[in-house]
Amino acid sequence: MNSLRKKYKFEISPQTVDFNYQITLASLTDLLLTTAGYNAEENGFGMRKLNEKGLSWVLLRLAIEIEKRPFQYETIEIETWIESVNRVSTSRNFCIRNNEGRVIGYATSNWAMIDNVSRRAQDLFTLDNIRAFESQQTVPIEKPKKLDSCNGEQIDQFKTKYSHIDINRHVNTMRYIEWVSNCFSLEHYETKKIKRADFNFMSEILFGDEVTIHFLNGVDNTYQFEIFHNGKTSCRAKLVFEEKSINAHHLC
Repeated sequence: MNSLRKKYKFEISPQTVDFNYQITLASLTDLLLTTAGYNAEENGFGMRKLNEKGLSWVLLRLAIEIEKRPFQYETIEIETWIESVNRVSTSRNFCIRNNEGRVIGYATSNWAMIDNVSRRAQDLFTLDNIRAFESQQTVPIEKPKKLDSCNGEQIDQFKTKYSHIDINRHVNTMRYIEWVSNCFSLEHYETKKIKRADFNFMSEILFGDEVTIHFLNGVDNTYQFEIFHNGKTSCRAKLVFEEKSINAHHLC
């Protein structure tokens, strides 16, 4: 195995699956980010190290393509590596395998390092040795897309609460994904499966902010979203679904 690529194993626990007994998109994303965190710590520039300097990692864009979401109690392996580093952002890739070692999905992401007080992006080249972990190795899926405003109808509105907030005192990444995923019915998930998900994270949502979610039902099983806080765009997302095969609804 290439020394720049590291693998981590996870068991799909009951609290991370949906009514189909398959891991949710938010929980799968959580495992991807956990993998990124483990690897960054091993490489010497994890969140704890950055926090000592008053810095943090923030996720800018994420794209996931999944052939089949793993089931409860399955063991999966997530391999991760840094593709490239420039002064303002770095790209990190992921390969997801089932317990038989077969690839079932890929993900790719972009990250920035920010000052915890100013919230401004910092120069990544100031991190010791980070460029030594550049692999220039890609994944066979399209890069995270820059998403346009969806101009959709408002379908949800609420204020952020305690459980939405993470250690950076802003809304946790998985909450955005849960909010988007919750825009569909159970019947939708019975007949369709997620093929690709794109997320652009654009501005922070803080405790007590007023959140609205706008939704646009597109063509070819493609759906767009825009999440606002206090009238300002915070996140844009696009989910692409495909039909489950009639004789394999319980397997997809």
